[in-house]
Amino acid sequence: MKDMNPEEKAKMQDLMVRSITTDPLTVQEQKELSDWLNLDPGNKQEHDDLLTFRSLIKQEQAKVPDVDQAWSKLSQRINVPLVYPLKTSLLPNWLKYAAMLVLISTIGLLVYRNLYSGPGNQPEQTLATVKPGSHHAELILPNGEHIKLQDQTPLNISGSQNALVARNKGNILVYNAGVGQEGYHKLIVPEGAQYEIILPDKSHAWVNSGSELSYRVDFNKSAIREVRLVGEAYFKVAKDKKHPFIVRTDHMDVEAVGTAFNVIAYKGADYTETALVEGIVNVTDKQGNKQRMLAGSKIRISNKKENILPALEQIRLTYDDYAWKDDLFVFDNMPLEEIGQQISRWYRIKIVYTNDAARKLRFTGSIKKDQPLSTLLRLISATTTVKFEFKNTILYITKP
Repeated sequence: MKDMNPEEKAKMQDLMVRSITTDPLTVQEQKELSDWLNLDPGNKQEHDDLLTFRSLIKQEQAKVPDVDQAWSKLSQRINVPLVYPLKTSLLPNWLKYAAMLVLISTIGLLVYRNLYSGPGNQPEQTLATVKPGSHHAELILPNGEHIKLQDQTPLNISGSQNALVARNKGNILVYNAGVGQEGYHKLIVPEGAQYEIILPDKSHAWVNSGSELSYRVDFNKSAIREVRLVGEAYFKVAKDKKHPFIVRTDHMDVEAVGTAFNVIAYKGADYTETALVEGIVNVTDKQGNKQRMLAGSKIRISNKKENILPALEQIRLTYDDYAWKDDLFVFDNMPLEEIGQQISRWYRIKIVYTNDAARKLRFTGSIKKDQPLSTLLRLISATTTVKFEFKNTILYITKP
């Protein structure tokens, strides 16, 4: 689709879907869709892709959903190169997720039309009021001043003697590496938001919803480049062998020289986790025991009991461990309980599982994070036996 705001994009997707289902369009809606299809050849192609997808769904509707099989058939129909199943390697995962994302965002998600059926379910228009998160945050300066950071809002942040400390560019807070700066900054990213910063040493940090990142403004001048995290963040560390980069959390410290990794350390969560994408890091528990991690691995410790390294759970890394920083939801056979944690923070809602079976359901798929909650739920329900009901900002999830 050509550049459109989220509301217009969602409306055109919905009209395309309804035009080939039993939900008829009004005369005015038919005109709007016709005008849009004639506006650009790419729009017509998207509608044709939707028809192709509907044909595939009809062929497969009597079978148990199989993501890889459906993708194989669909890629043959629309001449998209076939990539390998999700569990083969990290690179094919990325290619497949990217291709799935393009498909979902352009063909209108036909299979999600039947999310709600039967009496008692919440009407679509109420669920549609739940909007996705955005890029914004709050910065607390050493003097206690609070500064709002907004997507696409330019802002200069000054320190002592009016020295330029940082500049907000787009949705990125960029620090200068100049002298004369001191004290701590704290970046607070509320639920329904995420933000990116470039630290004084040129290390990048993407900070996820419901998180706080604290750091010295002049930490690139210290022997140790140290930050403290509560929540989740992805770090791409600038190489500096003489000055280790350490992420401190309540249950785990992660030390790197120059590498890329994701850390999850939410307060009250069941576990703390590090997922290593590039390079090597050392993980240290609160008893001082260390363990080295290699790229492509993930380590998780329980927050509910004492952990002694190296007796920790090690898991293979997949793209869904850090796709959030690319503004994507990516789920690779993920339990619905873990998916719900991401949904709850991003859409600022509460989730209640009405039975334990719903927590254990698993789902594979991907979608842009700028999509409405209703679209994401349709995606999940397309291949998962699950019922969603939304009432008073609470999403109830049930396995029938």
